[in-house]
Amino acid sequence: ALFARIKASELIHVLKLLLIERSVLVVGQSSDLVTACACAFLELLKPYEWASNFMPLLPTNMIGFVNSPVPFLIGMVVDSKQDTIDLENDGHVIQARAEGLTIVNLSTRTVRFTTEPEIVETIEGCPTPITQVTSIQKKFKPIFKKSTSLKSFPSFIAGGLSRTELSTIDAIRRVIFEYLKGLAGNIAKNPFGWKSYGKYNDAMDTFDFYPSLFVDSLRKQLQLLT
Repeated sequence: ALFARIKASELIHVLKLLLIERSVLVVGQSSDLVTACACAFLELLKPYEWASNFMPLLPTNMIGFVNSPVPFLIGMVVDSKQDTIDLENDGHVIQARAEGLTIVNLSTRTVRFTTEPEIVETIEGCPTPITQVTSIQKKFKPIFKKSTSLKSFPSFIAGGLSRTELSTIDAIRRVIFEYLKGLAGNIAKNPFGWKSYGKYNDAMDTFDFYPSLFVDSLRKQLQLLT
């Protein structure tokens, strides 16, 4: 359901924001959908893990929580599409967006990214595997239109997904997984990959980490992934 509601580029940008511990609010009109999409973000973060607050459903009367200084991934359910728009314009939410909050509106199928200047510039300047994910996502849309399991949680529980639906979703997940895994460079490839980014100091009997070695390697990998 998440793949059918937001663009591939926006999806990956949201995942990047979670990786740098920026908060995300998922809002919609169905508790099943909001919960499923909030959990999907955690699944798509693999091989990394979200280590901060996660609440798939939070009552709207606790909207002040969005101003928490601790990073979070939370979901909120409202009654109508207009209510989701009103929530985006709430004073607490506007302030939180200036401090790093991004809103994924499942009802309007839009993403309102944080207005934090430095973060916006960083995210927009970072390459993404748009071609691969967008291509698969285009194939997914007609499948979603025909599917009942992807639109209804009870139908999903009762009948599960078809082989085509499973293979398409798995293909998107694999592309995103490999992309995010690549952000860790050699560290993600083998247990001793960290040795590639530093040198052993015999005089001090310590291992000295050189960030430039990691950044230069990562930059080259990102160029290949675009």
